[in-house]
Amino acid sequence: MREFRNRLFLGLLLGALLLSAGLNVYCLRQLENQPLNYELESGLPVSMTELELAQARAELQACQESHANPTLSADTVALRSPGSFLAD
Repeated sequence: MREFRNRLFLGLLLGALLLSAGLNVYCLRQLENQPLNYELESGLPVSMTELELAQARAELQACQESHANPTLSADTVALRSPGSFLAD
């Protein structure tokens, strides 16, 4: 039984290795058929990164403004203790 498990494990390992090698060869052949055009894509990541950074900064500013001027909502009323209403 132990020898069968070892052979099964070895067979699965060998199969995974062959599948991995086959996929690598397939992917490399696909790149040879359609090489990447770096000239068209060279400016894209920088401009996309700048756009994402600007969006993140705008979201951060809106979040900071909403936390700087909190309004009294049902959530804040529920969190206050009953005695704190008397102190107001």
